[in-house]
This record gives sequence, structure tokens and C-alpha cells, in this order.
Amino acid sequence: MTNATKKNDVEVEPLMVEQSLANDERDVPLGSPPGERKVFGDEFMLQVMKFVGCFIGLQASYLTWGYMQELIMTTKFEPTPNVPSGLFPSAAFCVFSNRFLAVIVAMISVRLRHGAFFANNKAPLLAFTPCAISNTMSSW
Repeated sequence: MTNATKKNDVEVEPLMVEQSLANDERDVPLGSPPGERKVFGDEFMLQVMKFVGCFIGLQASYLTWGYMQELIMTTKFEPTPNVPSGLFPSAAFCVFSNRFLAVIVAMISVRLRHGAFFANNKAPLLAFTPCAISNTMSSW
């Protein structure tokens, strides 16, 4: 046994390298060698720009949604016998309408980008159920 421990007839590599092996060929360098500057490539900058674009888009979406929801919920409409105050009667319906529109927009986006709704489905839909339920419940 060179530098591995036998356990149930299977060789297991040690988690820590002994000091005597520190300069051995097994030593893995961490980071760039001194004096060598690492320059980020175009691929990395493209990923950064996508991330920043997504971040700005999400923030704009959340701000627009919050503003519109507050506008709808606080505007005085014409009073009716069912709603004498004139205010929008159901916050739950407002949230449901938002979720329904989000599903429609997502379906259109998937159709335009991938050509089909379920043809490229790699992950089971049940994998996204906890996220969907917690998202809906958090804004109830």
C-alpha cells in the first residue's frame, strides 16, 4: 500500500496529504503560479453580462408587479352593491391573475426558444413542485 488505506478490499485515498508528500508529484497547486496574471476570457464576460441582464430584468419585473398590485389594491373604483367601499375586493385573485399570466408568458417563451413545451423535458415536473408551492404561498 503506497499512500492509500485498505478498507474492505477497496483502496481509499487519504483525505489529507502527509507533510513528507507535500512536494511530491501528487501535490495540487492552488491558484496561478506567482507572477502569472489570469485574464478572464470572452466566455466569462458573456456569462457575467447574462447574469447582470437577468438580475436587472428580475428587479424591474418585481418593481413593476409591486407597483401595479398596490395601484390596483388602493385605487377607488365605482362602488357596487357587492363592494360598497369601491376597493378591489380580492388580493388572492390579484395574485392568481399574476401567476396565471406568468405561466402564459413562460409557455410562450419556451415555445419560441425550444419549439415545443414538453419535447425537451429532462427534469420531472414534480421536481419543481416544492418551489412552485412555496412561491405561491409566500405571496398569498
